[in-house]
Amino acid sequence: MQEVINTLSALTTEEINRPLADFPVNIWEDPLISFPVLDPESEINEEKLSSLKETVRELLMASKEEPIENIKLIDALCRLGISYHFEGEIFAQLETMFGCHGFMQMIRDNEFDLYTVSLVFQVFRQFGYKLGVDVFNNFKNKDGKFKEHLAEDARGLLCLYEAAHWSTHGEDILDEALAFSRYHLEGLTDQSSPHMSIRIKNALKHAYPRGISRIETRQYISYYEEEDLHDQTLLEFAKIDFNLLKMLHRKELCQVFRWYSSLELDLKLPYARNRTVESYLWAVGAYSEPRYSQARIRLAIVVILLTLVDDTYDAYGTIEELEPFTNALIMWNSSGIEGLPESMKYLHHVVLDFYGKLEEDMEREGRSGCGLLAKKSMIVTAKAYLQEAKWLSEDYVATFDEYKENGVYSSSYLALLTGSFLGMVDEGTLDVFEWLSTFPPLLVTSALIGRLCGDIASCEFEHKRKHVGTSIDCYMKQYGISWENAEEEIKIMALDSWKSLNQELMTRDHSFPFPIVMRFLNLSRVVEVFYKDTDIFTYPELMKHHVVSLFLNKISI
Repeated sequence: MQEVINTLSALTTEEINRPLADFPVNIWEDPLISFPVLDPESEINEEKLSSLKETVRELLMASKEEPIENIKLIDALCRLGISYHFEGEIFAQLETMFGCHGFMQMIRDNEFDLYTVSLVFQVFRQFGYKLGVDVFNNFKNKDGKFKEHLAEDARGLLCLYEAAHWSTHGEDILDEALAFSRYHLEGLTDQSSPHMSIRIKNALKHAYPRGISRIETRQYISYYEEEDLHDQTLLEFAKIDFNLLKMLHRKELCQVFRWYSSLELDLKLPYARNRTVESYLWAVGAYSEPRYSQARIRLAIVVILLTLVDDTYDAYGTIEELEPFTNALIMWNSSGIEGLPESMKYLHHVVLDFYGKLEEDMEREGRSGCGLLAKKSMIVTAKAYLQEAKWLSEDYVATFDEYKENGVYSSSYLALLTGSFLGMVDEGTLDVFEWLSTFPPLLVTSALIGRLCGDIASCEFEHKRKHVGTSIDCYMKQYGISWENAEEEIKIMALDSWKSLNQELMTRDHSFPFPIVMRFLNLSRVVEVFYKDTDIFTYPELMKHHVVSLFLNKISI
């Protein structure tokens, strides 16, 4: 250890060649000013919401008499972002229908249109009920292809396109449905009504099952209002609920910002990205409901810390600095970091302080042991970051198998998912944290989606400087193929990982409640939106319209 300290001391006397990145600057200077948190109409709107909620509950219960209409209403509640008010009723109704042989047979035998069958299929699957793909057989001709007349049904095609995103391995008909619907939807965008055209374009960019729920809700409210047959009660309820939640989210964002600014992290770590607002949006993507307020704040801070740690390994520290920095995290004390730059020592202190206080809070909440496992999730991530730093320092391009194995950890998904349960006081028990630490299939699959999608989106930026090989570079090396072919293979793997995730989500014998399982899906959705084509987390201008629509602009009622 003394040799490392001596080496670091010697380095301070000469220019250190750091792998600095030219990150875009933060565009949100002061959320405390930009995001006002007082709304004089909030009390009146809360009273309206309470009254409308009972009216909508009556509609939901009455719709049970007509199962198809019941499912259509459930779908509308989900898309409008108000289904969380009726979770118990919705699950009970779907459970009854899914277990009813007569209803299942009716879906297969009756000549329902493409829209209805696709909608029923999607609603069941999104709630974890694996309805069989044979419900789509009636829409194929004798040649085994989808009937051509379906190409003129924009609403049906859109619903089929969305439903196909719930596919699992071996469901070839859904792969065919996806290709068929995408091809024809692309040609229908200019032939549809203006609001339907916008919805199709949004879906082709981010399909509803892969989108961040809050973003999807905001877009759907605008679409639904333009529909001739919209329900005015549902629409008003959704608008009021959205605006009230927006105010809660603003308050939480300001709380996160106060934490960030009180630590002067911009000043102390000038090489790292300030993504306070974007990190909070990440947390909103994990859960937007009021009951998860504390959870969002804690997860947003975890995302901020992971960003700062990632940038320290990836865009600042040398291998001579990162090794003692990692050892100090493993030991969870400041031993051996005396010779490190002040910025790295400060970051080390911030990480230990946050998780230390968090552990004390969780002890008071009756969740003894959870805080310790949260600390370990950060250590696992740091060790994976160090492995990549070692590869870079040795100019070593790992094999794809090596990269993939380490990528499950360097994706930071263990720390992210652990972070998502920190504020879920009722559901985030010690059993959940211990289960996560075993890297169950749900975690591994989600981590691969995160790692592969992140590489596809950021590889161009990373190649502007000396950087560890991405999954694409490693795949090229192992299989001796071109960049283009390697990138295509990585995209296929990411899609396959989504199928694996869907399968895990529809495994009915989960040991944990659905809200726990949903975090895996929602965090993967965040990655899909943030990294599908471009790394919009790094480039905040590309995310600005989402921030404005979710946190700034009020919906007119």
